[in-house]
Amino acid sequence: MGLSFRLSVIHRKRMKGRRFHQQEMEIPNDVVMEEILTRLPAKSLMRFKCVSKLWSSLISSRYFSNRFLTVPTRPRPRIYMCLQDNTDYRNSVTLSLAEDTTSASSSCFVVDHNLTHQRVGGHILQNLCGFMCYSFMAKPRIYNPATRQLVTLPAPIKSQTEADAYGYYFGYDPVIDQYNVVWSTGDYVKHLGVMRSEHKVFVLKAGGEGSWKKASPDFLPHIPAKRGVCIDGVIYYMGWTGRYNVALVSFHIRSGDFKMIQVPRRDGDEVLQRITNVSLIEYGGKVTIIDQTNLREKGMLDLWAVEDAGWSRKTMVLQSSQLHLVINNKTIYNMKGTTHNNKVFFVPEDMFSPFHILSYDLGSNDMTKIEIKGIPDHWFRTDKESVYVMLMDQSESLVRVLGDLN
Repeated sequence: MGLSFRLSVIHRKRMKGRRFHQQEMEIPNDVVMEEILTRLPAKSLMRFKCVSKLWSSLISSRYFSNRFLTVPTRPRPRIYMCLQDNTDYRNSVTLSLAEDTTSASSSCFVVDHNLTHQRVGGHILQNLCGFMCYSFMAKPRIYNPATRQLVTLPAPIKSQTEADAYGYYFGYDPVIDQYNVVWSTGDYVKHLGVMRSEHKVFVLKAGGEGSWKKASPDFLPHIPAKRGVCIDGVIYYMGWTGRYNVALVSFHIRSGDFKMIQVPRRDGDEVLQRITNVSLIEYGGKVTIIDQTNLREKGMLDLWAVEDAGWSRKTMVLQSSQLHLVINNKTIYNMKGTTHNNKVFFVPEDMFSPFHILSYDLGSNDMTKIEIKGIPDHWFRTDKESVYVMLMDQSESLVRVLGDLN
């Protein structure tokens, strides 16, 4: 009797301890949602929506989607690679690259997913908040590689009969939670000796609805020249205001105002030596023009940032031990992408195997050669000479508020 009583007491204590241990180890829901789920890749979250209605509702919510964008970079760095076949846009692909953990070299990425949507086509213009903005058949297309969602916007109707050039620029204002697409077109009328331009704005609403509205900017007419960037709700792009003059154009999403500032001239030149050698990037939270004219011969980059008082110039000089990567090198590199942490990608003009790129950290002044494995062999064929390559860092989004208009 005494022995069975003691065993019963010991059993109850053990069960009580187990229940206490289980309660102690239970993870609060807010920790699961805020600290664990937001750090998972988008592909996993798409599967986890099947766990329950609660999880599906949470992962699909705008709050969670915005929170997802603010957490630190996921455990495995990832970049996107867009290969555009200029002879046939239908062959263009979007590839996901992940760090190769099996490689002895720390500077090696491998293709792990083909994110191509059969209706994307064309070439990529911008990457913003996890969305990619393409242009195909004169129409802007917005694609989310994480959710495989594609939106095709209607082409704006031109009031002018002809145009030398046009551009689409994608932007987002987090304060009012609004996505905009700016369409800019311009031409030079030779017989009149004047330049004219036109601008329209598309406000994307829930369900992907919206329409083009004509903007009435009070500034010089121009011809759009460069791909854009968006910083803190302001869209920036470059445009020609004359034969030898280039300006930085800005569009404030909240106010709907256009502004323009002339691009600085360099050491007495009429304009930056070659517009093809410059690109717009975000550097230190500011819109910056990066000029690679002197990169191949001197290992130098010029950065022009917009300050309150005007332009500020900064010259980056490669470390002496890394000059061989760009100087006296038969390979010609062009800047074809940026990351959110002040890195820029330089991509070879020609496709060759084994393929590599240069990643330049502007913050630490460090350039790294990165090998990329797993690119399909047919991209290296001699008949694929006109291939456009663009790289961008990982920026996954769960937002699905943009309905498919196709």
